[in-house]
Amino acid sequence: MSSPALAIVTGASSGIGAAFASALAARGHRVLAVARRADRLDELARAAPPDAVVALPLDLTAAGAVDAVVRRARELGPVDLLVSAAGRGAHGRGWEIPRSTTAQVLALNVTAGVDLVTALLPDMVARGRGGLVVVTSAGGFYPSPYLAAYGASKAFLLSYAEALSAELRGTGVRVMALCPGPVSTEFGEIAGMADLMEGAPGTMRPEEVAASALRAFAAGRTVHVPGAVTAVMSGVLARLPRAATRRVAERLFRR
Repeated sequence: MSSPALAIVTGASSGIGAAFASALAARGHRVLAVARRADRLDELARAAPPDAVVALPLDLTAAGAVDAVVRRARELGPVDLLVSAAGRGAHGRGWEIPRSTTAQVLALNVTAGVDLVTALLPDMVARGRGGLVVVTSAGGFYPSPYLAAYGASKAFLLSYAEALSAELRGTGVRVMALCPGPVSTEFGEIAGMADLMEGAPGTMRPEEVAASALRAFAAGRTVHVPGAVTAVMSGVLARLPRAATRRVAERLFRR
């Protein structure tokens, strides 16, 4: 009897990452769930089918963390899917946010995620099978005043995922950039902008985002914007002149 397909989900202790982990476990995957909060990962594992979720509590920005994920994954079996959902933001004027906070945003959103992708891709390509879901944001399509570093990191991830998708054509490995709009998670509270996100148009539940993303990935999409409201708003903003887009975005994110 073959072993269940292995999926790695980062940022699995809450929000979109937790929703992905639960959905994949329910679909028969074995999930290596990676996040800082061990208690949240234990809750996730208890709620999943028996032995479906393997918890790996660690900070992806810590020295050696990515190597630790790869080692644990190889103990469990070949990786069929990576969902790179770990990320954070910080709201405020770019020069007023502590330098250490901005560095943490970039280290988690960009450096750790890219390092993990490039660590896992060679084995996927060698096997001729695998997939990546890179969780970016609808904010990756336009500048995000008061979320400058976060928005820039998401624009980087969108471009990175699309470029990898082209490079991997014909290898059997697929990449999808997931670009959600507002989602009812802890992001706003941690970023210091819960008041701005409350009641935002098109807000989705994490479970809706994960389900939509898995359908889109199965259909072969390279870029997926879940939710009709977010898709329309992102399309409109992306087509405005850049100066107009900046003004609209500044009003959206200004306190």
